[in-house]
Amino acid sequence: MENQIGNSPNRSAIALLCRRPDIKWRPDVVMDLDDANGGIGNVRGNIFDFLSLAILTGSSIMLPNFQSRSAADLSALWNGKIPFDTFFDTDHFVATFAAACPKMDIYMPSKDHSLVPALQNRYGMPSMRLDIHPETLDTPTPNTPKGAVENFNHWLSVQPDYDPQKTSLVSVGRSLWEGLDTRALPAAVRRDFGASLRLIPEVRRLAAIVTYNLALKYHLHSIDPRLPYYKSAFLGAHLRTESDAKAAGWLNDEGAAAHANYTGQTDAYLSQAVEHDLSIIYVASGNDSEISRFAEKAWRLHSFSVTSKSALLSGSDLEALNNLTWDQQGLVDYEVLRRSSSLAGFARSSFAFNIAITRNEFVDVNQEALWLRPEDLRKEDVAFEDGLSKIWGRFPWQEKRMLRGAWP
Repeated sequence: MENQIGNSPNRSAIALLCRRPDIKWRPDVVMDLDDANGGIGNVRGNIFDFLSLAILTGSSIMLPNFQSRSAADLSALWNGKIPFDTFFDTDHFVATFAAACPKMDIYMPSKDHSLVPALQNRYGMPSMRLDIHPETLDTPTPNTPKGAVENFNHWLSVQPDYDPQKTSLVSVGRSLWEGLDTRALPAAVRRDFGASLRLIPEVRRLAAIVTYNLALKYHLHSIDPRLPYYKSAFLGAHLRTESDAKAAGWLNDEGAAAHANYTGQTDAYLSQAVEHDLSIIYVASGNDSEISRFAEKAWRLHSFSVTSKSALLSGSDLEALNNLTWDQQGLVDYEVLRRSSSLAGFARSSFAFNIAITRNEFVDVNQEALWLRPEDLRKEDVAFEDGLSKIWGRFPWQEKRMLRGAWP
């Protein structure tokens, strides 16, 4: 997949953010994201919030890393830090910010030595989202970008081990979709800032092969890698019923409007396939037995074909997929689903919601969907819908943050 979804990256758009005259760059401060964790949706959110803070405060950064997930227990997210290039293309990221933010140095973590010892206290980033916290507007500490900068500057100045004459490494606690209000920024900034986190080449290679084999097997002639998405080709469904979702209680709500468990999700996804006249369903799931159940159900009820990445790979490519971690395998799905004809996801998971926001940004659809507050959507059982993607169920906490806080 040589072609990214949407426009080609334009680093000058990111430079609009980095070269704001009110930013005072300070090479003596280096920020280190301390505890990013989760799957691709949450890790992206953690990193973009962190980058927003670093840029606005004029700080340099350590290349972010994040916690690994246990292979034995998918709900165990604190199994030691893994490097940035587990998910993301390091060369692309570094080149992007070297060009757009030349005053923001990016230091590479090393097992052999640290830049300097981190300050004793960890910094907790405040929200920059006044739309979420309007009650802070007329207080001494408003939840705004300016307020966040003032908060950090004050915090740093009172640290007992801070010396302005020396380099200071600051551990920054994660936040999630509490950084910049993305809808308050120009579209070009949103798009190119989001595109800075490109997935690793091996994932993109496997996703390209999966998509090619999907088109070949089912004669999907509308699939063209030059397009931002494929019209009238296949439904992309994120079936989120794995063991960690169950352990988190996501599947417990049996109400019809929740679309939470296997039955609720698959019923919703099949209705969406019928609505869009799509008889081929590509399902993203880390649970092979649930994929098989879904395939049997779709064929029995509608004569629809269900397939997956494992079914579309063979030989050395399938071996390469199986050598990836559980979350890395999900990145292959993430890349394929971004160009699906219609996307179906579950509101409790940020995975499909992230994809929906990206698609809304780059495809000429109903962008008003992102401007509406969740309580204004007037739908009991749908968190997001723009004609191109549909996120089933409701999760107001996440909706409120992602609609204006997630980057495409």
